[in-house]
Amino acid sequence: MKAALYCRLSKEDEEMEEGKGVSESIQNQRSMLMRYAVENGYEIYQIYCDEDYSGMDRNRPAFRQMLEAAARREFDVILAKTQSRFTRDMELVEKYLHGKFIEWGVRFIAVVDHVDTADPANKKSRQINGLVNEWYLEDLSNNVRSVLTHKRKAGRYIASFALYGYRKDPADKGRLIVDPEAAEIVRKIFTLYLEGNGVTRIARLLNENGISSPTRYKREHGVSCERPGRCPYADSWGKATVYQMLCNRTYTGDLEQGRTRKISYKSKKVMRLPKEQWIVAPGTHEPIIAPQTFARVQQMLHARARGGGGGTIHPLAKKVFCGICGGAMEQTSSGSASKTAEGPRKYFRCRMSQRDPARCAGQAYLPAAELQQLVLERIQSYAAGLARPKAPDEGVLQARTTRSRQARQEELVRLQAEIGRRRKAMQELYLDKSGGLIGPEQFAQMNDAFLKEVTEMEKRCKGLAEKPAETPEAGGGRQSVPNPLRDAAALRILDRELVALLVDKIIVYPPDEASRSRKIEVIWNF
Repeated sequence: MKAALYCRLSKEDEEMEEGKGVSESIQNQRSMLMRYAVENGYEIYQIYCDEDYSGMDRNRPAFRQMLEAAARREFDVILAKTQSRFTRDMELVEKYLHGKFIEWGVRFIAVVDHVDTADPANKKSRQINGLVNEWYLEDLSNNVRSVLTHKRKAGRYIASFALYGYRKDPADKGRLIVDPEAAEIVRKIFTLYLEGNGVTRIARLLNENGISSPTRYKREHGVSCERPGRCPYADSWGKATVYQMLCNRTYTGDLEQGRTRKISYKSKKVMRLPKEQWIVAPGTHEPIIAPQTFARVQQMLHARARGGGGGTIHPLAKKVFCGICGGAMEQTSSGSASKTAEGPRKYFRCRMSQRDPARCAGQAYLPAAELQQLVLERIQSYAAGLARPKAPDEGVLQARTTRSRQARQEELVRLQAEIGRRRKAMQELYLDKSGGLIGPEQFAQMNDAFLKEVTEMEKRCKGLAEKPAETPEAGGGRQSVPNPLRDAAALRILDRELVALLVDKIIVYPPDEASRSRKIEVIWNF
């Protein structure tokens, strides 16, 4: 009789067995099974080995090859060290040990735990083994997830590779330090976007300038990140990569993790979590992008629009709406008949009037340059008015003092709640250590991180409690104006960043029949 020998080893199995002082190596399994086959008179057909594969993985290469050969009746017996080497999935136990193998005339023997499908009385033991093996993986998955969540909350970076723009601290793999070369590219990407370039254009500019993509950059710096069947375009910049970088708060120094989660320990599929469930640890590393710059980029992304010619986004894109139907107005060009030095003359027209004239009769096209100049003048006028000093209003000053006191009190309450959560996490961490879920070294590192955070927050609480109530000075109301707005009075060209920051929408009405003038309403973000 011919026997197929199956050996498997995964990282979790290796760690578990090392703690018991037992060798689960592939060589150990192979030697044991070969000796068993010889002693029982089996002819060895082939030895199938899967290394670094979980017992829940149904796509193990050697495992699949063995099952295909079994279906072709190329051997009579499958030998494994234990039933868990074959699979930890209860569904596969039922499918093959109690189904397909019987149909194919293949016998399964697990040498150590005495599993033998030729023994009908052995069936209940096989099923119990299957349940225990699956429960083990489920418990392991929950424990690993719990430890990783603790690490994320403690501000430990847990990904395999550092985020582009950073590298892992050689002295502390859970901490990010700035990579000057890549960080400069990150700053360039944010600057290009603030200048009105779309993500597609930014990706194209990076490729044209020969700047290595994150994947290629890792490989050039000796970091092995090759994956079987990886994307053939990984060595080039793409719009998705640029967009993800623009959205990543980690570049501001706040570690943002836990955006996705596996659906189940049985599946490789992941689900994206809502933003409020992401884990953010503030101030864990040196920022590459200033928080104010990041906030402006998020505003622009929220109001993002397609790039026009060459991938540049018009400053007023997705901000102009029709006063008749309320629909968005889109850009159109005059073609070659009426060109300016910069190219075809551009206009805004009602999109709804083009798609459904019954809902909107439409209105005369509005030259884009004319609208752009009008919005710039209104911003300049508003900013100039803010720059002029104004006598303080006692009521306003008092209200501002009250708001300042309330904000300080709210921050105190928030910090105290955070301190309470950290102390509770420290208690849970101690229980995990006592239960053997984490080792002493991991416990010490994570506990120290929590203690450091609690100490910092207690200092901030003390400072807020001792801080006297602020009394705004005369004219203080003008000092809180954002810098971009204060500087707008000197602007000569309208840019996308300023529009995203200040303008909510622009409503354009048809020209008045008598005066032939339009009413244009600018609704601000403040």
